[in-house]
Amino acid sequence: MKRFFQAAGLAFSLCVCSMANAHFVWLILQGDKVHIQFSESAEAAEPDLLKNVEAAKVQALISGGRGKAKLLEVPLTLAEDSLTGALDGKASAVFLSHEYGVISRGESTFLLKYLAKQHVSPLPGQWSAVNNAEQLPLEVTPSWTGRLLNLTVTWNGKPAVGVEVTAGGCGLEETLTTDDQGIVQCDPKTDGVLSVRAKMVEESSGERNGEKYDSVRTYSTLTLPVTRPTIESLSHHLPALPKGITSFGAAVLGNDLYVYGGHFGEAHHYSESGQSNEFLRISMTAENADWEKLASGPKLTGLALVEHSGRLYRVGGFTAKNTDDEDQNLWSQNSFAMFDPAMGMWTELTALPEGRSSHDAAVLDGRLYVVGGWNMSGPDNTTWHKTALVCDLTQPELKWTELPSPNFERRAVSVAACNRQLYVIGGMDSSGETTRMVSVFDPATSEWTSGPTLHGTGMEGFGTSAFAAGDQLIVTSMSGAVQRLSDDGTPWIVAGQASEPRFFHRQLTTSDGRVLLVGGASMETGKTETLELLQFLTK
Repeated sequence: MKRFFQAAGLAFSLCVCSMANAHFVWLILQGDKVHIQFSESAEAAEPDLLKNVEAAKVQALISGGRGKAKLLEVPLTLAEDSLTGALDGKASAVFLSHEYGVISRGESTFLLKYLAKQHVSPLPGQWSAVNNAEQLPLEVTPSWTGRLLNLTVTWNGKPAVGVEVTAGGCGLEETLTTDDQGIVQCDPKTDGVLSVRAKMVEESSGERNGEKYDSVRTYSTLTLPVTRPTIESLSHHLPALPKGITSFGAAVLGNDLYVYGGHFGEAHHYSESGQSNEFLRISMTAENADWEKLASGPKLTGLALVEHSGRLYRVGGFTAKNTDDEDQNLWSQNSFAMFDPAMGMWTELTALPEGRSSHDAAVLDGRLYVVGGWNMSGPDNTTWHKTALVCDLTQPELKWTELPSPNFERRAVSVAACNRQLYVIGGMDSSGETTRMVSVFDPATSEWTSGPTLHGTGMEGFGTSAFAAGDQLIVTSMSGAVQRLSDDGTPWIVAGQASEPRFFHRQLTTSDGRVLLVGGASMETGKTETLELLQFLTK
């Protein structure tokens, strides 16, 4: 391992000590590369010093889905003004470890170690700890509580109590001390890059390469691009769902929330007994409101439910024809039905051309659009849909018409209408890969175009939910992330984090413009019954 200084005289040693006192190792992500910096902060750059840390070990944490992950070493390339490594596209975090050498300062001689980390995703819900005591014993992991940023410091996987933490950038320049949970809290004033470092001192003597030391000093840095949250979770009086469900239909009509069907049984196994045909309603404004059972219908999972002109429209879904102990026998349905609250009953309408489930639907200018999904006709007989459909709900005779081919095959998508365009978000493609791609249909031109890809890593685009809140398009995803499409429709903006991460849920907008999250499931805790209410803040 290369060392910055050799025994070349006291003056040279003093120069090294001065430099080491003010310089730390930082990781900076740019596209698919990680840049290593040896400087005072993550935003400073002193390329002439990079040779001093070229022997650093850099690893990427690769998400494997369903909680599994692996570590891959990242080879580094030292050029004239850069030290970089190429990242795997599935990396969720990248971190560095480097034993710098023995340093003398005054009467103290210590072994200096550098650690560094940056999360790949800008989504707060994906800022999981690397939690590898061997490779990253001193770790700083961020999270938000409202607009306050928590920095949790661990030492060998346990809370690091009384540790000095320095945070600079985003309008901050402060040194804090961790509490008995290993946490400090700060309040970034602006968006930008926050440079965080924690310092751990061990009174442990030893010898390295013939040089003795009386303590070990470890500095661990975190490079954190900060986008301050623009949402907050509100307290509300709404009771939880009677049971946790996923892949259901839900819609808001006036001040009432409606929920139909879904899956409440065992995860990853569908059966007749685990499907719901319940149709529920609750008032979101009445005091002490409770869930009311309405006219039921077929047991359906993976359906869509939308509102138009005071009525509800139920589209597709699948029915399980097997019992709990039998192999799955799933059949997508072509049913299309309307519920009129004034009549209190369902009316069957013109059926879809084929069975369709794991799709989504939205209404734009009186037209109902259905996109994505597949047609399951029993075991080993599934066809992915290559078509998208539209039905003009303003006409007395309802009929389905095919749109121009969307040129994609995806299921577990979310579909939303905003600013006179239709957005098809994320999902899984016919090869079995999840995606964060966004496709946009413009009814005025009858053309499909590619929209901006959602932020995130791993399976973040799978089982999202989307809805327009006024003229803002909002998407919520499995990490709990809330993303908002920018005003010019190009990038997605990280708006913040829901308190309960969920996917295969429903996100809706209330009559007063707030965002409502209903049901769904979490990878960690399973299905949820709770409802969460969010409101947007000004910066």
